[in-house]
Amino acid sequence: MIPFTLNWFGMAVHDVPATTEFYSKKLGFSFWQDEEKLGMWRMFETRRMKFELFKAHSERLKVTGWGTGQAFRPAILVNNLASATARLQDQGVSLFHEASEFGPQVEIMGPEGIRWSLVENPGIEMDWSHPVIGGIELKAANLNAQKDFYTRVFGMKIENKTGRAIHLAQSSGEAWLRIQPGGTATSLTIGVGSPKPAFFFPIWISYETEDIKQTDAWLQQQKVTIIRPLTHHEDWNGTDVIITDVDGNAIQVVQYGKLNGE
Repeated sequence: MIPFTLNWFGMAVHDVPATTEFYSKKLGFSFWQDEEKLGMWRMFETRRMKFELFKAHSERLKVTGWGTGQAFRPAILVNNLASATARLQDQGVSLFHEASEFGPQVEIMGPEGIRWSLVENPGIEMDWSHPVIGGIELKAANLNAQKDFYTRVFGMKIENKTGRAIHLAQSSGEAWLRIQPGGTATSLTIGVGSPKPAFFFPIWISYETEDIKQTDAWLQQQKVTIIRPLTHHEDWNGTDVIITDVDGNAIQVVQYGKLNGE
């Protein structure tokens, strides 16, 4: 089994400056950018999972809700949900209380209708400028098929299973993935032929590997859908392949730096 680490997600929006203003001013996230070299791009200084912002393709999927247009929902860990909610309400952030089988939780809405969740974790050290992204929630059109995909292809382990949700874990202290039913599948071929197919999706996730060539062979053995084959990127010094899960959601699989044997 190839070792993978889920540790990053990308977000594609049509208005990068306005979205940056929301996350930096209203939520308080610190970030850095390099407009001259990398264009409309931001890296937010989050913990556990990295969060990068990009300019979306003009035909990016329209978001009408978590699970409809947006399959993946990042989860911010907070030590006190009531105080975090009050802070965001003071900033005029749209939020919605919701029931969760895993504990207290709130959904917030960012620019262009993109959703996040706030998950209470009393042991977390709060720092809104460097927030902890504890994991990713996934709304699945086919819950069992998605469970099989993420356990079989990426080796994630079932840590908890309730009547309506599955909590998949990695090693201790690494990001988790929670799968719930109710998602809407999208085309497995969206973005194929584009140099940046993931930019057709509002959010995509990334698994890091230490041997992308061996990983690429593994993915092909698993007969996953590939929407961009193995590609090296000089500008950010990485090599990746873009695939989809069984519902058609984009996933980057990447190795940073020099390839093994080269």
